[in-house]
Amino acid sequence: MSKAEIAKAAGVRPPAVNNWETRHADFPRPVDEGDRYEIESMARWLMRRPIPAHVLRPGEPAGTTYGERFAKALGLIPQTENPERAQTSAQSAVRSAADTAWKPPRDLLPDLEKWRGEGDPESYEELLLVLLHLRRHNPRLWVPLTRAARQAAPLPFGTVLRAALAEHQQRYPVVRDAVRHVRLNIWTDRQLAEVVRKLEDVCAGERRDLPSTMTRAAVVCRALLDGFATDDRVRGGEFHTPDSIVRLAVRLLAPETGDHVYDPACGDGAFLAGAAAHVEERGGTSPSLSFGGQTMSVRSLRMAALNLAIHDLTTVTELRRGSALRDDPSRTGDFDVIFANPPFNMRDWSRGDPADDPRWRRFGSPPRHNANYGWLQHAVAKLSPTGRAAVLMPNTAAVSANTHEHGIRRKMIEEGVVDCLIMLPEQLFRSTPVPVTLWLLRSDPSDDSRSVLFIDARKLGVKVDRKHRVLRPEDIDEIAGAYEEWRRLGPAYTGSAGFAAVASAATIVDLACSLAASRYVTAEPSSDPYAEENVRRLHEELKKLHRRAAEVDALVDDRMSEVLR
Repeated sequence: MSKAEIAKAAGVRPPAVNNWETRHADFPRPVDEGDRYEIESMARWLMRRPIPAHVLRPGEPAGTTYGERFAKALGLIPQTENPERAQTSAQSAVRSAADTAWKPPRDLLPDLEKWRGEGDPESYEELLLVLLHLRRHNPRLWVPLTRAARQAAPLPFGTVLRAALAEHQQRYPVVRDAVRHVRLNIWTDRQLAEVVRKLEDVCAGERRDLPSTMTRAAVVCRALLDGFATDDRVRGGEFHTPDSIVRLAVRLLAPETGDHVYDPACGDGAFLAGAAAHVEERGGTSPSLSFGGQTMSVRSLRMAALNLAIHDLTTVTELRRGSALRDDPSRTGDFDVIFANPPFNMRDWSRGDPADDPRWRRFGSPPRHNANYGWLQHAVAKLSPTGRAAVLMPNTAAVSANTHEHGIRRKMIEEGVVDCLIMLPEQLFRSTPVPVTLWLLRSDPSDDSRSVLFIDARKLGVKVDRKHRVLRPEDIDEIAGAYEEWRRLGPAYTGSAGFAAVASAATIVDLACSLAASRYVTAEPSSDPYAEENVRRLHEELKKLHRRAAEVDALVDDRMSEVLR
């Protein structure tokens, strides 16, 4: 069968088949010079590729593979249960259970901070990640190090630790830059020993058979990065993306085995690590993904490299320093999944005249004073034909009245690249109070529809302290559930009062191209059983007041007439 026939049976567009062939070395080879493929070998290959949640058809449960859809379309007799899929499902269940069964203690970072003392916080952060990497990848050095840390009268522990780090960086060059910036001499032997002991106590007992993103070292790394993100830890204009937002975005975009993932403002690598964790939780393998990332500061680059190395992603990751808007390393669009939490409202973002950049020819040149629509267009420009992107933006970007931005927004709406807008709760970021919207974008619409899904999630989440809120698993399920249902039902989706609504491109244009979810999501019906009675009572009182006002007006007229006689 031809590629076009494969695409039709698998329910994808023909470019997707070309992408599979280009990106996967194990893709079946044609059996003749006419580029025709054997059905059986193609079905076996497609059985290993789960369909992303956002493109499942009605009736297709989560975990359905392209192979199952392919077999049904061709009228093949499907097996009761595909053995490979059954094995993958079992592995996924075990790994997911292991991941949710253990979380680091909430007082982990405060306990570690006690031993930092007056030492430099940035150097301390890098020390903690270096130690996690040492524990994760070099037990031969870690075991004697923890033994020395537990001695009642410890050796000069700083000297012991310095020697261990010197040997460790020879084997793992990825930690070399961080080790150079860790100034061990600002802490006492006891402080360093207690830090090593604490990390070992927290990570002890982890299973050796877990995927790299589910090890305790990896889970602790993500928790520490979340805790580091305070007001004084903003690096190069880049903010750490909270773990709950990462989990929401990867759930919505559903990266899968073999995808090419990119983050043009990756900061400490939270989205890239989160994408790998998502794939592994569902039975895939993170080395089957490839990652690209750019970050603006030298320190962010070190932190991202450490984070991804702890997650064992160094062999599939290419990180570079620089502004993706100023220094675009690739002029092609070939990424399957893009995540971005770029600096908001960035000024002086372009080299020379922005109009000369080919990335802006499709929708228009962003204004010089604000890069928001540069980041949005950059994401769309870098997508493969079937790619999808999630970009965090300030709420103001959705309603900006700037001439350039309004024009860009209108063209993006009319061409169907705007898929979904999700207004998120306040205080999700420790480092900024700015409320944000998550934009879901696509390279091209999957059909002739130009509708947009709006989700108003501002009431979700729970406060964990006075200034910080997180999205709970059930909040993520509610948001993702609405998006997945819309994807399944298409035009039949009717939304959810007070939470989700769909608007056509024409409707959005009529409303001045506003992409604020609050403009489209109708108020939720009141749950007060006495609401109707209260409204009726207030209405009667209002009518009485109107009658009384009319009586007073008549009385005033009579008195004025008497005065004027």
